[in-house]
Amino acid sequence: MIVAELIVLEKQARWAPELQRQFYDQNVTVRACRNVTSLRERVVAALSAEKNCVAVLDPADWPGECLPVISWLRSLKIHVAVVGYPGIELLEPSLRELGVTNLLLPPIAGHEIGDACRRLLSQHSVQSHGMGSR
Repeated sequence: MIVAELIVLEKQARWAPELQRQFYDQNVTVRACRNVTSLRERVVAALSAEKNCVAVLDPADWPGECLPVISWLRSLKIHVAVVGYPGIELLEPSLRELGVTNLLLPPIAGHEIGDACRRLLSQHSVQSHGMGSR
């Protein structure tokens, strides 16, 4: 039974395949999204199914869309991990203020993103969303 979803927003497949490898034998589904609309649909579906959910965002190719997405995710009490790129550390205070739970700075190894997602999943419960019937 799948109990959690990692929803990855990235323009090109990089982190979703790595997370699929990291979580292949666990009760976690990794969903790759190539646009914000897809991410929103997947998040709503996961929450409606009462699944624990973490969003992983790679903002390198879409910095203008990043901030509204983070705000929306945090309004739903979704943990947000942002995969950084060179220079993003300058934005760290603003990203944290918006609600980014975890900022991964380069260079990033596959096990680091997997470990970060495991920590975020363990900190979060479906009940905190207020969308379930409990």
